[in-house]
Amino acid sequence: MEEAPGAEEAPEAAPASRAATKKRSREDRDAAGASNPPSGLDAWAEEATANRGGAGAASSAGGDGRGGGDAAPASHVKFGGANGGGRDANGRQRQCFRYGNYHRYYGYRVGESLEDHRIAHLKREWFHRKRCVDVGCNEGLVSLSIAVSFGSTTMLGIDIDEWLVKKAREKLRRMRRAAAKAATKAERESEEAARMAAEASAREADAAAGGTLRSHPATRVAAATETTDGTGEVGSQLGAKLADSGPSLGGVTFRASNILDETFEPGSVDAFLCLSVTKWIQLNWGDAGLKKMFKQIYDALSPGGVFIVEPQPWKSYKQAFRKQKMPEETREHFRGIELRPAFFAEHLRQVVGFSSVQAIRSADLHVADEFDRNLLLCVK
Repeated sequence: MEEAPGAEEAPEAAPASRAATKKRSREDRDAAGASNPPSGLDAWAEEATANRGGAGAASSAGGDGRGGGDAAPASHVKFGGANGGGRDANGRQRQCFRYGNYHRYYGYRVGESLEDHRIAHLKREWFHRKRCVDVGCNEGLVSLSIAVSFGSTTMLGIDIDEWLVKKAREKLRRMRRAAAKAATKAERESEEAARMAAEASAREADAAAGGTLRSHPATRVAAATETTDGTGEVGSQLGAKLADSGPSLGGVTFRASNILDETFEPGSVDAFLCLSVTKWIQLNWGDAGLKKMFKQIYDALSPGGVFIVEPQPWKSYKQAFRKQKMPEETREHFRGIELRPAFFAEHLRQVVGFSSVQAIRSADLHVADEFDRNLLLCVK
């Protein structure tokens, strides 16, 4: 996925102050967490709470992936040859994320909350009871969001980085455990509500002489339960959604793979996602690689299936080389690019064959800043 803004441009902290800087950063994050408790997926897939105090503990919502015990080296990517990287001002080898496989990506993309804003532009009908694939899934946040929010039948997350896939699987395991607990809690609450309603009905029958029925504690609780509209009960609503997500989470899998090496049966997928991936396909495999991916996605889609793609703006291609030392073959591919992002829609419609291609979120693909990007909906 896309580069973290300025991830490789900030100077290294001096060795003598690094520990103090880490301590201050940790304290700042803890203070922010205390004032802004997690909600939604960041409550369900939170890493920091479970790991706080352990060696290398870090939240998937923050950090730059270079420090801590669980920050994987770029060598964890075992596809496509050399990773490049270069050296920093202190002569140490830098990691090079040549495939856009940035660790802690969502800390830059969505900030403190792990709820990705792109989900707001997606429709339930595209994913509900559908077979879905998320290309370049990173740590799996979008894949899991869609499974929980829209109730997909299956969701396959594919990423070229084995370490990111490992993190996605960890999130999935945590969410499955949380879903099971939420379902058990919901069942207990339902049984308790039924018991209280039965008691209230019995007391109402006994109060035939016109007594003060609504003054009875059990009756007051039952009445309050019936009249509460749920506004403000965010935790309860999210818990209910999670309690119902067991089957959808059961259909989620993550795989470490190069999408260009994947083989799908024709018509076997109903929805493909490809968010902030196309640039990295072009830099590593050129126009030919991108055209191949577009074609294989089209062929795999069922009639009426959707392909949702988020192209990075053209100006970000050069930025990839400024932020890290990329392998020489990526520079050669860059110089040979003819299919620029502004022409993707035309290519997908006229060459690949999609019946319609429309923007569901618009941005200028020549000059868009950071994460202000277009979302294209392609329908087969």
